[in-house]
Amino acid sequence: MTGLSAVVPLLLTVFLGWALRRKGFLKEGTASQLMWLLYWVSLPALLFRKTVSVGGDALLNGNLFIAIHLSYLFMPPLAWLLARAAGEDRRRAAVSTLVSIRSNNVYMGLPVIALTLGPEGVEALSLYLAMGLFSYNLLSLAWAQVALSGGLSRRHLLDTARSVAFNPLFLACLAGVGASLLGFGELPRWLDAFLEILGDLATALALLALGASIRLGNPLETLCSAWRDTAFRLLVHPAVMAALFFLFPVEPVVAAAVILATAMPSAVNNFILAKGMEMDSDYAGEVVAASTVLSLVTIPLWIGWIA
Repeated sequence: MTGLSAVVPLLLTVFLGWALRRKGFLKEGTASQLMWLLYWVSLPALLFRKTVSVGGDALLNGNLFIAIHLSYLFMPPLAWLLARAAGEDRRRAAVSTLVSIRSNNVYMGLPVIALTLGPEGVEALSLYLAMGLFSYNLLSLAWAQVALSGGLSRRHLLDTARSVAFNPLFLACLAGVGASLLGFGELPRWLDAFLEILGDLATALALLALGASIRLGNPLETLCSAWRDTAFRLLVHPAVMAALFFLFPVEPVVAAAVILATAMPSAVNNFILAKGMEMDSDYAGEVVAASTVLSLVTIPLWIGWIA
């Protein structure tokens, strides 16, 4: 499945979640429960099962590790410098830094990759998350704090590391890595079937929950305000990732999955993080909304290029 044919079913499901919330069928509490079920049950089951299946050799892929961590190290300061050059204040520049690498690579990336690349693509996404999820969270928040205050707080870094260490998605990937490296390439059939049932909930739940969480004001004003960080998120980061894979080659399906994951819109929780860290949270919400809408144009372009 390629191009628009991969995006249209995603768009329809996201729109359904948005419409159900607007009509009152999905209450605020219900949408939160969907997120909880997805975050704590369905996605951990999916990621553990897929991480186990990729095999211990794949988890030792040095080129993949180097490429994704180079992007984590250099993309945030580049976004910060661009924001400073554009005259943004420190609170908005910190948002630009935060969202530069924090794509919606699970709630939206998972469905896109599953529809486009199939089970092999989901395994590649699980490998990417297993290798990079901890650094993705820690480095994005560390760079954002530097942009906000000009320095690093030891307490804040420790709090971030602690929260990531207890993240169910990180723990599921870590457990899968451990099982795979220990040689458990195949789970008992009954356990594999159980995890498969739970994991199958992820795609629809992720898209419905994403749709229910979107808040759109004036679309044109939002796009005009957030265009630079939206372009950085949807175009620059995946382009840099593609260039890094040219320098550090990996399996084609792995490269395709990671490029697509980095081409996703801004993660919804960027708004929550920006608010908690006293950044410009209103602007963070604009980036989430603008990048989600425009990704419906850019994702088919990336799929067509990869295919």
